[in-house]
Amino acid sequence: FVLTLTGNVTLANPTTEQVGQSGFIVFVQDGTGNRTLSLESQYFTAGGLNTLALSTTANAVDVVPYIVKAAGEILLGTPQLNFS
Repeated sequence: FVLTLTGNVTLANPTTEQVGQSGFIVFVQDGTGNRTLSLESQYFTAGGLNTLALSTTANAVDVVPYIVKAAGEILLGTPQLNFS
């Protein structure tokens, strides 16, 4: 998935995830930058946070790995920040 952040965003709970599904979510800051990301209840991070610390620079590109552990339980890995 590739998502361009054009404002502060909440990553909504999906309805079509499959157990065992995995991949990457690419987050791209728009030309303004400083956009934040919040997570709904089905997303879990290593620290139990409901946000991910992404790059805030305009046009920054971050990559976040994920895996669907169970229905309604999506594990997010550590963001790889500021690809260029």
